[in-house]
Amino acid sequence: MRHRILVFAAVVAAGATLLTSCTGKEALSGTPTPAPASTPELPNGGAPKVDNPLPAKVLDGSPCDSALTADQVKGYLGETDPADAKDTELGPSCDWSSSSGSAAGILVGYETKTGQGISLTYKNVKPKARRWVDNLDPVQGYPTVGYVGVGTTDNRTCVVVVGVADDLAYSVSLSIGDSAVQAGKDACQLGRGVADTVLTNLKARA
Repeated sequence: MRHRILVFAAVVAAGATLLTSCTGKEALSGTPTPAPASTPELPNGGAPKVDNPLPAKVLDGSPCDSALTADQVKGYLGETDPADAKDTELGPSCDWSSSSGSAAGILVGYETKTGQGISLTYKNVKPKARRWVDNLDPVQGYPTVGYVGVGTTDNRTCVVVVGVADDLAYSVSLSIGDSAVQAGKDACQLGRGVADTVLTNLKARA
């Protein structure tokens, strides 16, 4: 069975719930309440400001089509099962899983529906994360944070969130394979590398 991993922590005040798929694949399927008109000015919750925002069109469509090329996915994971595209309450997502049985996988989500960008992660996840990594280097100058979700039993999986505008973000959830775990690799640092590749692809759409 695939390693079960949690993606977004629940925040009662936001009306969010934390869900994972029954197969153990990550699902960006939290249900945050859409931001009301009285939402504080962005950024908030301790999140950094995005100084050079990208246009919203870079996050148009499915991550399966634009986040990573087939060659890039193969370079990270080797042979994979068919990509699993979903449309969640946060925005569209795409899940690639290694077919080798190593438990390695990458899930990319475009957070386009909340209108809160990386601030949502700071408010919803930071207070409850098992591990909060705010010392990751920015990805190409864009604010970046990583975390290991509450309820996760090890550091095999890390979610890296990059703010591309004050109201837009994308996430890369990386689950590293067995050999990487045995070698003591850091899923958050490796996930940042994947996020950098994604951003290069996104900027080409600007």
